[in-house]
Amino acid sequence: SGGDGGGGKNDNNNSNKNEMFQLILRRRRLLLSCGAAAGLSAGFSAPIASVFFVLEIVQSSLNTISFEEEDSGANLVIHDDTNKKNVKDSINNGLVFQPESLSSKGSITPILVSSVLSALIANAVLKDHLILEVGSYSLGNTFLELPLYIALGCLAGVIAVLFNQTSRFVTKIFDDTDPTVNSDNGITPPALITLGQLPKFTKPLIGGLICGLMGLWFPQTLFFDYETLNGLLANNSLPSMTLLSLLLAKLFTTSVAAGSGLVGGTFAPSLFLGAMLGGVFHNAMASLLQFINVFADQGTGGSAHLALSIGDVPAYAMVGAGSVLAALFRAPLTASLLLFESTRDNDVILPLMASAGVGSLVADLLEGDITTAGNVIGKRIARDLDTAVSWDGFPDIQDDIEESDSRFLMVNDDKDNNKHEK
Repeated sequence: SGGDGGGGKNDNNNSNKNEMFQLILRRRRLLLSCGAAAGLSAGFSAPIASVFFVLEIVQSSLNTISFEEEDSGANLVIHDDTNKKNVKDSINNGLVFQPESLSSKGSITPILVSSVLSALIANAVLKDHLILEVGSYSLGNTFLELPLYIALGCLAGVIAVLFNQTSRFVTKIFDDTDPTVNSDNGITPPALITLGQLPKFTKPLIGGLICGLMGLWFPQTLFFDYETLNGLLANNSLPSMTLLSLLLAKLFTTSVAAGSGLVGGTFAPSLFLGAMLGGVFHNAMASLLQFINVFADQGTGGSAHLALSIGDVPAYAMVGAGSVLAALFRAPLTASLLLFESTRDNDVILPLMASAGVGSLVADLLEGDITTAGNVIGKRIARDLDTAVSWDGFPDIQDDIEESDSRFLMVNDDKDNNKHEK
């Protein structure tokens, strides 16, 4: 009976630890979510979009943590919904954490209160100042232009994927301390080997220098409130080459800033990228329709009098801004509501929702294909390396490594039944 009593005591201790662990993690998740909602609500005066931001983006980014018991103890398993990887760490306690959804009653109330209070305080200080100021413009015929908005959404998905891939490449350049191996798809360029080996404090300095030099040629890429974006929303059209140059320059500088460790984010830059894309797309479509009108007029001897036209620049700039944001974060509802609350313009919400949904879908499809292609290339490189490695006597290990996408090699010592990760 003494043994049973000791076991019961241990079970109670584990139960108490389990409850304490769950409480701490849930509080941290909730505080993080409330802070995210409050920050976005104050920054864009968008309390409704801030709540959806937490539900669409923050909740999917938080890790699901559980503990799985094994004979030698328990494994801490972190299921990362973003990159689909499992990270294991051996521990001695058998605890189980079951995360509570942020949309549950106990979580959604403090998130709502945080978002509303933050917006009220910001409005009291800034006097209900709109971040994005839209001038007078013509939306055109939304139904007839819907295919154009869908095409803009497809381009927004491409820009979002290009931005993601560029950011990852730049981050790897700054963080890769092994100059000979690139775990994704090859070898780091020799001219960029030294960046990963520099001290950490020098990397933001280099990133700031690069962004500053780029700002000498394209000062609009530096953050001066939302002046450039508001210029487009005020129906001040810019040349297509200027807009395209600003788009590429902003994409590059934001990637460098994120990769080098500079303080910043991707939320506001995604709006800038989308607005520039929308401006370029509008100018291209307007020129194309003008060419069609002239061609039809000349071909019919002036009897056709075609007058095809589309909406003004602000409509396409807003739709482009929301679509790139939606594609980058896979959050079409958040992007649509954010643009609606930031501009107080309900006319553009329908084409924006359609374009944002298509942009998110295209980004998902493209990044899935890129990941698959990267895995195929990695496996081909591994097969090429087999010519320099002898697997004689280890056929099972060779098959397991070729079929596995994991970056971890599990070594099992049968003598003492210990597992090590390398």
